Amino acid sequence: MRSETRVFAAQTMGVLCACAPMLIGLALLACHAQWLDDFPLFIPTVWAQCLVYALSAWVLLCRWPSASDGRLLILLILAVAVILRIIALATPPNFLSTDVYRYVWDGRVQGAGINPYLYIPSDPSVASLRDEAIYPHINRLYTAPTIYPPFAQMVFFAVTRLGESVTAMRLVMLGFEAIAMLALAALLKRQGQPVHRLALYLWHPLPVWEFACGAHVDAIVVAATLFALLAAMSKRRGLSGVLLAIAALTKFLPVVIAPSLYRRWDWRMPMAFVVVAILAYALYSSAGWKVLGFLGSYASEEGMTQGQGIFIAMLLQDIGLGPLPAMLGFAAIASAVLGTLVIRSLSRNHDPESMPALAGGLAIATLVLISPHYPWYFCWLVPFICFLPRPSLIYLTSSVFFLYLTDEPFGLHTGLIIYAPALVLFGFEQRRLFAPLLQEGSLP
Repeated sequence: MRSETRVFAAQTMGVLCACAPMLIGLALLACHAQWLDDFPLFIPTVWAQCLVYALSAWVLLCRWPSASDGRLLILLILAVAVILRIIALATPPNFLSTDVYRYVWDGRVQGAGINPYLYIPSDPSVASLRDEAIYPHINRLYTAPTIYPPFAQMVFFAVTRLGESVTAMRLVMLGFEAIAMLALAALLKRQGQPVHRLALYLWHPLPVWEFACGAHVDAIVVAATLFALLAAMSKRRGLSGVLLAIAALTKFLPVVIAPSLYRRWDWRMPMAFVVVAILAYALYSSAGWKVLGFLGSYASEEGMTQGQGIFIAMLLQDIGLGPLPAMLGFAAIASAVLGTLVIRSLSRNHDPESMPALAGGLAIATLVLISPHYPWYFCWLVPFICFLPRPSLIYLTSSVFFLYLTDEPFGLHTGLIIYAPALVLFGFEQRRLFAPLLQEGSLP
């Protein structure tokens, strides 16, 4: 038996050692495609990376490594993760997104003592801050003030005091990602899961390209969310509220996981959240209501206020419902799904070990329901693969690269490619819940 175990372990390591150079080689090809400004080459290459990643994930989940080969496996995982991110750093700064230029601009504006929520970049009031390296590449240059909440602005200010460059912002976001991995490792250890599950995050192509290349603030969201979970599971409820507020004040979406962190009759977590939010917004209160930035216009621009950018609403319209009935139908579905998950979270909040899975369920449901139009929003879901290693989640977080190939606004065809297979896979995964009833004849 021991001999068979050693053979199986050697075969597993052999498959992973074969996957590692494939991931790296494909990353080099994807980097080359970026320098050629060739999306038709980049996207298939990244999807090939996702297939290799899926194979690696399947192999890693097949067994629990022994102490002898576990250390070698962790070294392999970390080495490949570092190499992938070094390759992604060596890419042009504006191939996937120009958001990083807005980050640098907002930090520069604050460095000049100006509230970033007051002026669009083309406003004459900030003309003295313009340059050729950052200013011409800012998105919505002539139409929009910043959309980013206060904690993100604090990070932008801090980073630009070190260096007003894309490289500085990329390195800091990678720093947040490294911090997130410490929290993820601690969460895995606490739940008795093998640390090699870190590869389910570290080898995933989505955070590699969106953080090391795109420098998106979602890296801060991932770090703050994971530490909020860790604090809540350790019964440090005030700290969990502070960390959740930091995540939500970087990007608003993390507020949806609050029910999974909340403990019945506990006031410390929500109070800490509210106090931090008030203090953060107070720092920028000189902008008045402008402190909300471009948020309202952004939702309208993306078609979300009319249901045009929401997959389920578009699907309901496509089957014959009018715009208003489709939106009402979407609201009913969203309320049922999120309401069920919230009630489940609150009813099981006596069990700290269930928090990551409950938080992951709320995060996944929210993103599927609102169907964001940009791939980097889905980076927030990738750490939850470590707790919910499901093919549906792996497919969803891999397929979103297709969004780079679509023209705005978001269309039903795009939604069917991304969400329909994920939902089918999810339904197939849930068959185990109904199998006992079917076997007993309780259901027709």
